[in-house]
Amino acid sequence: MIDVIRLGYADSTHGRWIAEWVKEQLLHDNAGLDIQLIPVTASLIGFAEPNVIPDALTTVDIVVVDGSFLPTKDAPGVVVAAVCERADPRQSIIGDGASINVWHPSLAAVLRVTDPTVSVDVDASLIDAFDDGMKQRQSGTHSTIMPMHAASRMSGQRLGQTPVEAEDMLPICGQGSVLIYTKASDVDLGTYIFGVLNVVETRREITVERFFKAQLQAQFHDTVCSYATGSDRFLYLFVSLVIGTTIYKTRSGAHITALSSIVDQAIADL
Repeated sequence: MIDVIRLGYADSTHGRWIAEWVKEQLLHDNAGLDIQLIPVTASLIGFAEPNVIPDALTTVDIVVVDGSFLPTKDAPGVVVAAVCERADPRQSIIGDGASINVWHPSLAAVLRVTDPTVSVDVDASLIDAFDDGMKQRQSGTHSTIMPMHAASRMSGQRLGQTPVEAEDMLPICGQGSVLIYTKASDVDLGTYIFGVLNVVETRREITVERFFKAQLQAQFHDTVCSYATGSDRFLYLFVSLVIGTTIYKTRSGAHITALSSIVDQAIADL
């Protein structure tokens, strides 16, 4: 019987929000659990490094991660015990400043190709230093493009964020998702977490998005965006890829029994 769970998380505004949310879901299933929140990295970006999650699992039982900060392939000895229900994956525009600060290079690449005259800066700390980003927005000097789910989780709708439809500016791979890692050897805990928090549809989408990037040997900091969505029977994969001053876009579909074919087709279409 599982009585205590040591939960590892990123010690940042968004990271703590995710940790508290997962804790709430687990306590809803079993109010008697003793869930201890333990920071294992100072930033969500830390999880993009290949060894951070396995190293963290030497001192905690589970690690909760924003799905948009993952390496494309998981390290040996760890498993994704659950992929939680996906939040709003769209990007949002906040503010009306003359220049735009973004948190991911792919967003900057898309904006520069779309409008070469726009002033765009990449500041990866924005997703962690959320308050600083909002101060810039409130000063009127900068606009910010952030994940809709992150802005809404931490500030509700007070920011006046304007969502951008996914087909117009694709989400980052894994955006809006929360993944929970356990050691592969901890079968009982992994099975429990899977039963309580795993959502099949979201897991399928995130798996395809990550697999696509892995096939391109793409990493966290790149200009590849992939977003999978669909129904119980059919899945679409949207992709945008910036090379130089050109943006390539494609949409490929496949029956859910042939998920690898959707990735093969998307690569061929590009």
